[in-house]
Amino acid sequence: MMATRAYLEQHGKPLAFYSDKHGIFRVNNGGTTTTGITQFGRVLSELGIELICANSPQAKGRVERANQTLQDRLIKEMRLEGISSIEDANAWLDSFIIDFNRRFCQTSKISQRPASTGA
Repeated sequence: MMATRAYLEQHGKPLAFYSDKHGIFRVNNGGTTTTGITQFGRVLSELGIELICANSPQAKGRVERANQTLQDRLIKEMRLEGISSIEDANAWLDSFIIDFNRRFCQTSKISQRPASTGA
């Protein structure tokens, strides 16, 4: 929840949250036919954010490929920078994100709402 809060404070509310069917995002009760809602799902609902769970590995493949690329790239970049501690990695991470987004980010026209002013 803390990571989601930090994301929302920095980037604003998305229209939808796209995820896999992990137990954090939806209740997976095996053979039951009812759709349960998790605490995370309730929070998204109260914020007016649609939760979309991928129905197949192919549907979430693009996100998974991006995550794998980021994990590989992050480790290689850390080695090049000589980073070997969590403290050094945390201090360096913001500059990595800025550089990565500068090189690879594509802005969506409708994916975000402006951040709330707290009113």
